[in-house]
Amino acid sequence: MRYLNVFKGTLLRTFSELKRYYLNTLTSFAIMTMIFYFIIVGINKFGNPAVLGESIQAIAIGYVVWMALIGTVTDLSWTIINEMSIGLIEQSFISPIGPTLIYLSYQLSNFIFVIPLEIIIMMIVFKIAGISILIPPIFLIVLMLLMIQGYGIGLMIAGVTLRFKRTQAILNLIQFGIIGVLMGNYKGIWKYVVPANGFVRILRNIINNNRTTLNDWLYMFVSSAMYIIIGILVFDFFAKLVRKRGEIAQY
Repeated sequence: MRYLNVFKGTLLRTFSELKRYYLNTLTSFAIMTMIFYFIIVGINKFGNPAVLGESIQAIAIGYVVWMALIGTVTDLSWTIINEMSIGLIEQSFISPIGPTLIYLSYQLSNFIFVIPLEIIIMMIVFKIAGISILIPPIFLIVLMLLMIQGYGIGLMIAGVTLRFKRTQAILNLIQFGIIGVLMGNYKGIWKYVVPANGFVRILRNIINNNRTTLNDWLYMFVSSAMYIIIGILVFDFFAKLVRKRGEIAQY
């Protein structure tokens, strides 16, 4: 029951923050939508939409994947940095539940609110740009599995943030590093190990109306589970380390 209460608390906190700081929420929503829109408008203006229709769709989907990964990979670290600066981080460590389960619940709460936001952005941008695109339901399932993998990576980075405190430069670098990961063409074992790489290929096949195989599903579930489990273990390790060393606070 107490675990359910923790989840309910983090869910209400996430909703309250979105509601309380609605200007920041709306601004972030507008920026993501405008960048997305101008990318598509630029392609329509300088290319032939009749010829580039599939490319426009692929770029649009790639952008959504990129934005989803940025949020899942870096959001928890930014939250921890903020909590350390205002003195809230200690409350998570004195809780009988422990910081690992609290922040894992926070990740799940964030996941629940991010998915509808991603869908709304896609609907608005494609409507404004006048592009007709039909996203199969399976696409959303794959996107959610990809985000779970991203949350696992986010837990690892958040653990590093707990230990070294100031990781803003790393977080900013990750935003551009994700682009390289999405654009990379990996061979052999690396195409299964490098995060998001296999998902991009599967999403591309879905957009092209190709069948998703049993091996694809096996890869996605195993990869997502592996990253989220490793993320939990890494975060828990650093949480115990900073507690032992008395380095919970930023100063």
